[in-house]
Amino acid sequence: MSGPENKTNKRIDIFSKLLTDKELNNQRAAVRYVRNDITATLRLLGLFNSSKFIPAKLLDISSKGVAIEVKKNISLKTKVILSLTFKSGMNFKVPAKIIYKNITLKQYGVKFEHPNEKLADYLLASQEDLIFK
Repeated sequence: MSGPENKTNKRIDIFSKLLTDKELNNQRAAVRYVRNDITATLRLLGLFNSSKFIPAKLLDISSKGVAIEVKKNISLKTKVILSLTFKSGMNFKVPAKIIYKNITLKQYGVKFEHPNEKLADYLLASQEDLIFK
């Protein structure tokens, strides 16, 4: 087989040898920003968790959620209130859910339950250094 179709197949074969299936099928739709001026805290929701506040290290943030590092083990699908406090003092409390976890690295993916336009606008307006991930 020759022509563009063959070149496309070769390209896919090269990438499939270099990347895992997970990397090949990355479905992230939002740009992730690295921010060092935001403090993150989680409040676990549920019958026995509602008063527990857990400090988190913010790894990156997008319009759809955050990646965080937390010392406590949290179950997948746990509903949380994510509190994001900017260096300026501006604070956002965002309902979210744990959708990914890496126990070894103690890292979690947290997806916002609903779009938060005010947070997205403030993220862009307060951005000093453009660091993308």
